[in-house]
Amino acid sequence: MKKLTALCIIAAIGLLAGCGADKNAWIEEGKGKIGATLDCGQFVVDGQVRTFPSSISDWTDNGWHISNNYENKDTFELEADIISNQFELFSDENEDEYVRMYAINLGSEPAKIPDCTVNEVKIQVADNDGYAKVVLPGGITCKSTKEDVIAAYGEPLSTEDDTLLYTYESQDGLEIEVEIRALMDKVDEVCYTISEKNWGYVGNAEDCKAFIDDALKASFYCDYASYVENKFDTEENAQALYDAEVEYYAQGLMYYLAVDYENVDEGIAQGFYEVAKQVLAKFKWDAPVVDLGEGSTYGSFELTMYPTDFLDIILEDAQAVADSGVEGDEYAQGMLDAVSQKVEAISYKDPVTMTYDIDLDNGVVSNDDWDEIDDILMDYAE
Repeated sequence: MKKLTALCIIAAIGLLAGCGADKNAWIEEGKGKIGATLDCGQFVVDGQVRTFPSSISDWTDNGWHISNNYENKDTFELEADIISNQFELFSDENEDEYVRMYAINLGSEPAKIPDCTVNEVKIQVADNDGYAKVVLPGGITCKSTKEDVIAAYGEPLSTEDDTLLYTYESQDGLEIEVEIRALMDKVDEVCYTISEKNWGYVGNAEDCKAFIDDALKASFYCDYASYVENKFDTEENAQALYDAEVEYYAQGLMYYLAVDYENVDEGIAQGFYEVAKQVLAKFKWDAPVVDLGEGSTYGSFELTMYPTDFLDIILEDAQAVADSGVEGDEYAQGMLDAVSQKVEAISYKDPVTMTYDIDLDNGVVSNDDWDEIDDILMDYAE
């Protein structure tokens, strides 16, 4: 009996020690993991440091998953430069915990949601086990008041419906908006968003005209100063856009001439890429004519394009190389020599005028329409 009594006493002491534990230890622990100001670009969720913006995979590979309510979550791909609809991520450990997100695809090709960037994350917080334990820079949590927030970050840029708006610049130079709602004088919701001010705003007919013309100049002339200045994309992505057009035309030209572009000598292939750049520089179109009502997000634009006659004027000399009987890289070099001397002789075929849809909520111009414009100007259209 004495041994059992001793065990019971030890258990009771342990229970009392547990009751005396600091329930708010997570706040100090989280506060110590990140900086004290919003521009550190980090916050803590359930003990894990989160950076904003980041890849969605930083969440899905570390304790969170996309809601199972989306049947196509494993197959859906988001188009380039598009922001997704809102969706939820749920905690793997606590099925009641979730965050709301929007994704943005900052790449040049369609991508699955985990491979995209978090464009916005919104988290409801409360002093309750069913909510994520969120610590913002400076130790702001669900226990903080509006006055605590202002003391930590200064006066907000604006206050609306109990929501304080702050901004900071990320390490990538992006403007980030942070909205902190303090309902009933306690912080109950936090939202980080990549500001729309980072992207070129297209909201009316004149904006559309500028966007389309700038995109065409970036694509074919490698002239992307205005495209980047208007924040339609980054300089890196604009250069990638031009490089992709050069590759598309060069490979199409080699295919047209029966040159094996996958196995041809690297130096010869580079020669075709240089020809492609010279031909693209000859492309011509009229300023787009945009039909978009005031306040409308749907409309259309008319574009008159002037396809080059390059594929026609190289035909005779190319046929002579084909009839010569040479093969392999010798054949490819012969074709390159034959077509290179024709670039300066380029003129234009009859103009082609097409009408395309505008959707301001979905990238302005669809990828299929951009592809058709490419093929018309390159004279690849069937």
